[in-house]
Formats: sequence, C-alpha cells, structure tokens
Amino acid sequence: MVALEIGNSDVKNFMGQLLRQNIFDQFEVRSVEIATSIRMSIDGLVLSDDSEAAASFSTWEALRPLVYEIIKSSTKPKYVKIVFSYKASTVGDIHPNAAALFLNLSYENDGVTFTTGTGQKEFLFDKSLDSNWDEWIRGFFAKAGLVVVDRMQEA
Repeated sequence: MVALEIGNSDVKNFMGQLLRQNIFDQFEVRSVEIATSIRMSIDGLVLSDDSEAAASFSTWEALRPLVYEIIKSSTKPKYVKIVFSYKASTVGDIHPNAAALFLNLSYENDGVTFTTGTGQKEFLFDKSLDSNWDEWIRGFFAKAGLVVVDRMQEA
C-alpha cells in the first residue's frame, strides 16, 4: 500500500481534471461520498433486472457527469471520497493472484490524497501483488502527467 498526495498548489487543477477530463474513466467506482451542506453517498453498483447476473460496477466515465453536477451546484465540498477499482476483468494483468485492486481518493481540507489497496484470490505472505499495483499506479499518474508525492517516503 502507498499513500500519495497531490501537491497543495496543484489541488484545484487536479480536481478540475478529475471532474471534467477522462483521466480516471478506465476505473470502476465502488462508492462516492460528498459532503457539502449535506452528505451524499453514491453506490457504484449497477442494478440489473437479471438476478443471476454477476455484480458489476459503474465506470467513472458514467458517474463523472453526475458527480460534477453535484459538486458544481453546491458549496465547495468539505469532503469527497471516491473508491476506484481496476476493472475486474483485467486485474489479472497486474498480478495472477489479484482479486480486486483499489485506488482510494480523499479530498479534505484543500488536500488530495490517494491510497492503494488490494484483495487477493488466495492468501499469500508474498507482497508482490501490492508492489505490482503500487508501481502500476505510480506509472498511471506519471503517464497522466499528474505529480504526486509519496507520503510514506517523506515520513
């Protein structure tokens, strides 16, 4: 697990990119919480008429316009939390033991932090799944041109 942070001078620009550009569109969304004068929660689960269908989650591409409208039409948020996950059908591309891969975004007190998390198919003491996911995320940010600071290395 890593804890990454957007530099304070880049937060406003980053939030604009998050809400108006397609940088995170490839991710699924497990949940969104927004606190303005009221607290709103969005469950990313896609409802299906087929009770036999496997659960699936909405993409950020589908939810982004809704979240943008909520934030745009209210006072500056006190808090935003988004739990992204790498698409379930492709987690094996990162590591063969990956069951789920998470990227948690937290906006609070004019700062943005990210933490990573993983779920294993089979419990192993090996930390290569975590390492592979953390490196993939660092590469994702670099490719997107987003400068992040590793909070754990600073400590």
